[in-house]
Amino acid sequence: MRVNLLGPVELVSAGGDAVRLGAAKRRTVLAALALELNRVVSGDRLLELVWDGSPPPQAKAALQGHIAQLRKVLSGGVALVTRAPGYVLTGERAAVDVFRFEDLLASAREAADDDAVRLLREALALWRGPLLADVPGDQLREAVSARLEELRLVAVQELATRLTRLDRAAEVVSGLRDAVDANPLREALVSRLVLALHWTGRQAEALALYHRTRERLADELGVDPGPELREAYQTVLAGDTAPATPVERAPAQLPREHRGFVGREEELSDLGAALIGQDSAIGLLVGPAGVGKTALALRWAHGVAGDFPDGQLFVNLRGFDETEPLDPRTALIGFLRALGLTDSQIAVDLEGQAAQYRSLLAGRRVLVFLDNARSAEQVRPLLPGSPRCLVLVTSRHRLDDLVVTEGASSLHVPTLPESSAEDLLTALLGRQRIEQEPDAVAELVELCDRLPLALRIAGARLASRPRWTIQSLVDELRDEQGRLSALSLPEAGRGVHAALAVSYRELPEGAARLFRRLGLHPGTDLDSYTAAALLDINVVSARTHLRTLAYANLLHESTPDRYSRHDLVRLFTHHLAATESEVDNQVATNRLLDYYLHVADRARAHLSDHVRPFGPAEHRPASFPELSSHAAALDWFTLEEANLGLALDIAVNGGQRERTWQLALCLDAFHFRRGNRLDRLALCRIGLAAARSLGDRHAEATFLLRLGSTLADMGRIDEAIEACTRAASLADGDRHLELAALANLGYCLMADDQLDRAQETILEALEVAREVGDNRSQASIQNNLANVLLRKHQPEEALRHATEALGLFPSAPSKAHTATLHTVGAASQQLGRADEALESYRAGLALAARLGDRYQEALCHRAIGDVLEQSEGQAAARPHWLAALQLYRDLRLPDADDVARKLDLTTLPLPDHRPHAS
Repeated sequence: MRVNLLGPVELVSAGGDAVRLGAAKRRTVLAALALELNRVVSGDRLLELVWDGSPPPQAKAALQGHIAQLRKVLSGGVALVTRAPGYVLTGERAAVDVFRFEDLLASAREAADDDAVRLLREALALWRGPLLADVPGDQLREAVSARLEELRLVAVQELATRLTRLDRAAEVVSGLRDAVDANPLREALVSRLVLALHWTGRQAEALALYHRTRERLADELGVDPGPELREAYQTVLAGDTAPATPVERAPAQLPREHRGFVGREEELSDLGAALIGQDSAIGLLVGPAGVGKTALALRWAHGVAGDFPDGQLFVNLRGFDETEPLDPRTALIGFLRALGLTDSQIAVDLEGQAAQYRSLLAGRRVLVFLDNARSAEQVRPLLPGSPRCLVLVTSRHRLDDLVVTEGASSLHVPTLPESSAEDLLTALLGRQRIEQEPDAVAELVELCDRLPLALRIAGARLASRPRWTIQSLVDELRDEQGRLSALSLPEAGRGVHAALAVSYRELPEGAARLFRRLGLHPGTDLDSYTAAALLDINVVSARTHLRTLAYANLLHESTPDRYSRHDLVRLFTHHLAATESEVDNQVATNRLLDYYLHVADRARAHLSDHVRPFGPAEHRPASFPELSSHAAALDWFTLEEANLGLALDIAVNGGQRERTWQLALCLDAFHFRRGNRLDRLALCRIGLAAARSLGDRHAEATFLLRLGSTLADMGRIDEAIEACTRAASLADGDRHLELAALANLGYCLMADDQLDRAQETILEALEVAREVGDNRSQASIQNNLANVLLRKHQPEEALRHATEALGLFPSAPSKAHTATLHTVGAASQQLGRADEALESYRAGLALAARLGDRYQEALCHRAIGDVLEQSEGQAAARPHWLAALQLYRDLRLPDADDVARKLDLTTLPLPDHRPHAS
């Protein structure tokens, strides 16, 4: 069964008989669906087309009736299917004469002259009159007629060209005359008819046609004949006897490649894999300003240009210039001229121009390069209809719409790897100069963010100043205040600052405001909750703004809902923030600090055994992540560790003493869990200084106790005892604080091998814990007591206290619980119960791994290794010792030396081998 639309609408059965369709509206429904063969047409769109933009109230029911009637008469491989949100007509392309015509025309372009003539005549024979001749209303016809009529005229022109080339000009006169009568100002048709008349001995008619057309062009359009028609006229005047056909020169518009292009082998390979051999391929290269998208696309385009014999088209769409982006109509006019149309032949409206463009490219193999596109709307009219064409698009915006609606293959262009960045500088400065200062070159590459634009500007500055050292420019760029201006070319209005400024100016107000506020954020990455705090908005709005910035490639979504920025972008946001009100900036900064404090305090509650929540912050965030478990709290701290440290710096430098000690306390809880003693020492001193300057005795005592336990772990016992003693003097009747001071002091005395005094102090702390009903503290203190007893070689008593301690811990896991499992293992080991010791050590290792407590992991790995050495030999112990050594080195602890000696690895690199907790 076939559907014919090139004339009156017909439905023809497999036997060749016309099928009665009935109502005129039913023919329109069939035509609308057939023109979108195998694609869904929504119900609303059908209503618009069938009732010409004004469907009556009963139109929906009538449409459903027409659909039902059409289903009854369709067969032979053509079917009408309901598919949300409308309907789809399914079938082979050959079942609809429009698509049969297009396919024949495409095949003719690739065929030899004799075959092309046959194919073109078959294609033109499908036209039985005006397109959709009996369809009522104009909307459907207007939607497709310009493109298809243009294709018909292209077929007529191509047939005339092929017949003339075969010296059969007489066969083209009649068809050309009809076409010229209908399109008297289409010079491509007129020139072919002039020549056909000339080659058949009708020179007078040829000259008369030329002069008639010339006068009409002057009267109606005010233009002279174009070069093709003038050339045909000169041929007639010269009396040439050998037929000549118009010469169609393939456009070759690719700009030259960038000098000094380096690297990008992976990206070039990815482009080839995504585009070569694919029909209707669209390659979309996106990335931040100055990353080298155009240079990469040009390198690839020049490499494949030979595969596109019908030409290469190029246009800079100026989507991110200081001026307005290029209008698609302007770009189309340029393309149409390059494809041979004169100005008088080019349609006046965008839709008509796009139809001409697609028609001229039908069946051709052309590479179309659309550089610096601003939006999908700017690109879409410039997409060819021919499946044999290939399109390259570059943009700072992601243009996801082209991926969704046009099937574009998107490639994100990253900054250069370090080696390629150095190669780029070498190409600009010469190898000798680069090799003289390798360290300066490496730093220059990073200061330029490995961004090709910045590297080229830096290279140009050095190339024009041969007496400068590379280090001298590095010293200048280290100053963050002047780095952006140093990477600009003021006289040319180019550079990193100018490129970022254009992208910033195009942002909607909400996203622009967030971008300015990012200048107050000290880190390189953040999530949507942090962004919401900076702007004092809800997280949903913040996500919208962040996605807008990522779409513009001013930020990069490194992981879901987490966005990072290059260092030069960070400096640009600092410049923007400096233009804002100082008061507004301070309020936003305080909101940022209070956001981090609020979430960090909630996370701390999952990591520490005794948490006294902070009082309400000045700016309580409206949105924040829900951290409902120990693992979630640890993950959040790990993710935000760098930002929390920078936030602490802001608080310290701003003299915000309460925020300082509170942030320091939260970070200390995290580092305590991770076993990071050096960072804990620094944090305790920062928090202690802030607490003392505020006169907050409880906060001061808290930090003294944390300082004491850290110093004890580092072997600085005298200092640890002094800190804990000072904390006890600040208790002022606070029994919980007194308990913590006694427990810590007992721990320090034990570390100093003052075992009797340690036992006495720990027993005193145990009495206080029982008095205040603090089971968790009682369990930790009993564990400390067990360790004192172990050192006094009383393993039975030690095991009893450690086992009692295990029964006191609540269900929620804690660091102290892990430590107690280790103590049970040690007591069992001293008693010669190796299997029980291993069981306890392994339970402690599993819990430590679950809690992220690397110090306890190290202790358990080492202990397991020691037990296995005695029972199974060094081969069994070695994997656990290696794991312990890696952890000790990560934590920068002196214990690493003892384990290294066991492994005889004091001077050897550490093997990359770590067993899992069992």
